[in-house]
Amino acid sequence: MNSLVPQTENSAPMASKLKLWTPPSTCSSSSSISSESDDSPFSSQRIPVSGSFHSHRSLAVLSGHVGSVSCLALCGEFILSASQGKDIIVWQQPDLRLFAKFGHGDGSVKALATVGNKVFTAHQDSRIRVWKVSRSSENVFKLVDTLPTTKDYLGKFMKQSNYIQTRRHHKCLWIEHADSISCLTVYNGFIYSGSWDKTLKVWRLSDLKCLESVKAHDDAINGLVACKGVVYSASADGKIKAWGRRIMFMVMVMGRGSSIV
Repeated sequence: MNSLVPQTENSAPMASKLKLWTPPSTCSSSSSISSESDDSPFSSQRIPVSGSFHSHRSLAVLSGHVGSVSCLALCGEFILSASQGKDIIVWQQPDLRLFAKFGHGDGSVKALATVGNKVFTAHQDSRIRVWKVSRSSENVFKLVDTLPTTKDYLGKFMKQSNYIQTRRHHKCLWIEHADSISCLTVYNGFIYSGSWDKTLKVWRLSDLKCLESVKAHDDAINGLVACKGVVYSASADGKIKAWGRRIMFMVMVMGRGSSIV
């Protein structure tokens, strides 16, 4: 079902790249950041700076993805990255070697989130997949569930009131996303998912049950963050909304323009 493919020395390089940057530092007037050759695994570009300027320097370029890289996450000693394909690439710190690949499902991975020994991946096929991380297992990243869970489906599919209209002549359960899941955030025992279907869903981490679905925006949701009991959602409708529990209610709308967020 899921795959875990360690990298070998003979693996062919691919087009997309990740870059590692240093923390800011103060540079003197008319200075520049030097670079090594493009063939170096830790290469950087020459960036001119002037005056007292805080700059980041590229330390490494990580190649391995086909197509644009869509998201990143930290998971213990690993950096996870995803792109247009279904595979997530695992880079091991501190040497940043390509450790493994894992993936499952159809369409690209849109978002990554980690908590404890679990990784959550949001996909273009409208599903969230849950992976357990175990260094003692042959498959370090093992697929253990998909959201909504089978248990959640079985508890709701018989009741017609659990279905919502998503488009003309099409209904789905309210626990399902009806379009690509674009963003995830984990906060205070819950995982929040935002989708192009304009909804914000709340999942409980302990049993992965969907607790709530909110019609949050008038267009696709593109970003989620949470802090101090408030969840913030950003949308293509030009608005950022702040949400509080319980049950999820809107506490603030920021911006009323028409530009894409």
